[in-house]
Amino acid sequence: MKSSVIFFCYVMFFCVSRAKVFDRCEIVNKMFSHGVPYSKIPTFVCLINWESGFDSGKLDYKTGKHGLFQINEKVWCSPYSTPGRECNATCSDFRDDHITDDINCALKIFSDTLDLSGIGYDAWSSYWDHCAADDNMDYVKGCKTN
Repeated sequence: MKSSVIFFCYVMFFCVSRAKVFDRCEIVNKMFSHGVPYSKIPTFVCLINWESGFDSGKLDYKTGKHGLFQINEKVWCSPYSTPGRECNATCSDFRDDHITDDINCALKIFSDTLDLSGIGYDAWSSYWDHCAADDNMDYVKGCKTN
């Protein structure tokens, strides 16, 4: 009986929390189909590359950042089981392969940061070091948008 319970918990864990390392073009297509303006997609994909390496399951315990966009739990998501903070989500929502909520939160972060600093990408630490000085078109090169 005990081994059946352990097996059930193991199966449920892997069925419920499916993280994924995405392909670059897959991210481009998901963002495009979600309605993200094409002009913003190259920089967002650059950020995803440097923030998480396209790994939706990434969790930085030191900084409390989660998922593809490394969304910070201090402002944007709740580290508890109840959705909250500015994106009204749990941080674990950003560590799975369903990225619509990640994109919605990233767009909110962009918009709110744009209102505060004039540069929407300023919320991501990798922006200035890796994504600000270039047009980032290499990140979408060869990707067909559906």
